[in-house]
Order: sequence, then C-alpha cells, then structure tokens
Amino acid sequence: MRRVLNREKDLTDEITCRKIREAIDDPGSDIDADTVFERLERLHAERMKADGGGA
Repeated sequence: MRRVLNREKDLTDEITCRKIREAIDDPGSDIDADTVFERLERLHAERMKADGGGA
C-alpha cells in the first residue's frame, strides 16, 4: 500500500512540476500584482455580497 501511495505522490509531484514549468515558460504577458489583487478583492466582494455577508 505504501508503494502505491509513493507512486501516486511521485506522479502528483511530476504533474505539479510540469504545470509550474509550463507557467514559467509561457510567453504570454505577465499580470502585475496590483491587477491580480484588484481582481481577487472584487471577486471576494461579489461572493460576500451573494452569500449575504459571510458566515
């Protein structure tokens, strides 16, 4: 059982590394941090409003 879990973890690690490498190698334009945080804050505010304000 442990061997199966180790193989699964190795596979997950490999997929993660590939995705990270793909993102780093992407020639597309970068998005600056201010833009990212503005989008996240707007999305969060919309979700909070839709949920009635949170917990």
